Amino acid sequence: MKRPLIFVQDPNALKNWLNACGTDAKVLYDLTDLATRFDTESHMILIQISPSSTVSEIVEIAKKYDVIAFANEPNNQEGLQLFENGIKGYINTFSSVERIEQAIETVKAGSIWLGQNVMQAMIQSLMKSNQPNNDWKASLTDREQEAAELVLQSKTNKEIAKQLEITERTVKAHLHNVFEKLDVSDRLALVLKIKNWQ
Repeated sequence: MKRPLIFVQDPNALKNWLNACGTDAKVLYDLTDLATRFDTESHMILIQISPSSTVSEIVEIAKKYDVIAFANEPNNQEGLQLFENGIKGYINTFSSVERIEQAIETVKAGSIWLGQNVMQAMIQSLMKSNQPNNDWKASLTDREQEAAELVLQSKTNKEIAKQLEITERTVKAHLHNVFEKLDVSDRLALVLKIKNWQ
């Protein structure tokens, strides 16, 4: 498991971050020479975007480490820019302990954490750039296809449930099956796979 290294300027946020990371976390007081101080394979960086840790500096760190960036006021454009440059997670600085824990676990598992709004913006951006062929549907049931199509339209589970007139639990079951059949781990991976389907 990767040990979290925390760089935060806001002491109010630090408490939640430390609670989410547990006793294994280490607080950083500067970002200089990280690669000489901490092994890139066994550490991840949690870093607040601020005047002392700019987006460009965070992008450089992300070339060597798994990074979760925290923003006081997250926005889709910044989230997309960070993701395109290798950031693994993007979350509000003042998120709850539970939300931070989810983000950390997601990144440790090899996936990305962007939050719902940024994820939807990413999916919309990907789908506008290229329309896939429909061969990906071959192994899916009709209902699974419908659920996947709505994911491609950036719909949330709640919106999918309403449109298909089923429960959110059923939506989750359909998407779980879709993820398994198409060998992906999350919505973004699903969109990327469908977009690039040969």
